[in-house]
Amino acid sequence: MRVRLVGLTAEDARTALDTGRADRAEEDGEDVPPPVLGRTAHGTVLAAATGTGFAPGDEVLVRHDGTFRSTLTLPATAVVHAPAPEPGDGAAHFGLDETGEALRTTLADPARPVWVTLPEDPADRRREPAERQRAGLREDRTYLVTGGLGGLGLATARKLAELGARHLTLVSRGGRPAPEAAELLAGLAEEAEVDIVRADLGRAEDVARLVRHIEAGPRPLGGIVHAAGGSYDERLISELTWESVEDQLAAKAYGGWLLHEATEKAFPDLEFFVVYSSVSSVLGGFVAQGHYAAGNAALDGLADWRARRGLPGLALNWSSWSRVGMSSRMNDVLVQELERGGVHLFSPTRALNTLVGLWDQPRGQRVVGDFDWDRYMAGRVTGDLFFDRLARREPEDDDGLDVAALAALSPEERATAVTAVVREKVAAVLHLEEGDELDPNTEFVSLGLDSLMAQQVRSGLEQAFRLPLPASLTHDHPTVRQLAGFLGERIVPAPAA
Repeated sequence: MRVRLVGLTAEDARTALDTGRADRAEEDGEDVPPPVLGRTAHGTVLAAATGTGFAPGDEVLVRHDGTFRSTLTLPATAVVHAPAPEPGDGAAHFGLDETGEALRTTLADPARPVWVTLPEDPADRRREPAERQRAGLREDRTYLVTGGLGGLGLATARKLAELGARHLTLVSRGGRPAPEAAELLAGLAEEAEVDIVRADLGRAEDVARLVRHIEAGPRPLGGIVHAAGGSYDERLISELTWESVEDQLAAKAYGGWLLHEATEKAFPDLEFFVVYSSVSSVLGGFVAQGHYAAGNAALDGLADWRARRGLPGLALNWSSWSRVGMSSRMNDVLVQELERGGVHLFSPTRALNTLVGLWDQPRGQRVVGDFDWDRYMAGRVTGDLFFDRLARREPEDDDGLDVAALAALSPEERATAVTAVVREKVAAVLHLEEGDELDPNTEFVSLGLDSLMAQQVRSGLEQAFRLPLPASLTHDHPTVRQLAGFLGERIVPAPAA
């Protein structure tokens, strides 16, 4: 069979990361064989013996040791017919150049299936990602990474060092790495000279001091990656305060602008000025993250403005990286909701390989992520009927209500029907059993409906009634009865003036 996907386990990770294997083999006077990895695989049959029940082209699943190979010859008893697993099935999917990420993921979460996709072309297996990347960075330049002691910042700094940067300035508001980042920082220090500067990028005086610090050094600044971000603060728009908005904008939006102002004249020969934005400013904010989306939109505008003036400027609207950045602070329910909605987590390795291929491109903004657009659009209502029809390439099952028929009912009948739908959607999100009472006058907060559940209710009601609804829906109409009343008013056409 030809192997397309290799399943890795925590046992594989322990085998691959066993650094003492070579020492033990040397003590025993033996050669060190390569580790045997892979316990399962999925692929297609190339040839099969008569009577085995398999034929060339069959999709099969294998359970056998040592499946991390391009082709396998196996007994029929180790093979079963099975369709290929797909993204969004709850498993973690990685490319061949992300095998290290895959091993670390399965070690951290042994219960989650982990698959590594092998390239269709065997020649691609031997091609290193660096061959598809730009020329190395200059050794006689300093490269600046803001948010440099966070997960995204450290991963980026390591990539810069891999590309030849030998002098890195990492900026952090706290000035100290988190305990889990200390090991990464120590490894980085073995590859490059690391200068850690404590600065609050939302303060002009701190940014000015940072620029003077770099100017006083022996090397000019070669490039900037602005990876600093705000705190993870879940709030619906109706719950936002100016303090929470300012806290989210300070390092990200204000910091980006202050860096632009301070470096435009001081370092006119920058190779790149990259800002880490988010897909939230393009597709809409994550649940209860409207202020986060706004901060990223400001960075998008900054990069575009720089690019239009002939200055280096690139905004990367990242989707969620796995295990670092905001996704590392999301709860499992929210991560699962993103996956079900067609927004898949992708590894830092894939993200940074993509970055290197993009920062020389002329366009000032790029959306980077792993998306299932059909799943993303399913059930979404934008209020633009042309876009809603265009976005769906194929007819889909229509499980919505006949809104015209509802509007034609008497007010009493319509209120009863709408209330029943609202009750059904709320009960489904709360996982109530059939027969459980749901008082239409009880506030949703008292029922345990949190902000994520509130957005699930909104999405379900949008799909049912084909109406765009506000993110603050359950906050503004906090009981089944009040919410049903609001929807009833939206259904009935406004009287002619």
